[in-house]
Amino acid sequence: MKKKIQRILIWIFELSLFCGYFYILFVNLVCGFGYGGISSRGQAIKILIVSFILAVALPGLIWYQHRRIMKLEKLVDEIYDIFDKIK
Repeated sequence: MKKKIQRILIWIFELSLFCGYFYILFVNLVCGFGYGGISSRGQAIKILIVSFILAVALPGLIWYQHRRIMKLEKLVDEIYDIFDKIK
């Protein structure tokens, strides 16, 4: 039961992390660049593309690092368990 709750909490954390970064980067960058004045449709499209790439790339990178760190922590725990059994 504890593992299920932990997985659910991790899933909620990852989803909120992704949605939060998506909102911050995509919406705020579009608004921030928009205040400088968008003079053409091409410039607006470039701003949207840059914002979208940043909004998707950064949370993806953070999620990947978070998952990798969790795997490494599990591996370290297993190594400690093996050493405890040897003693």
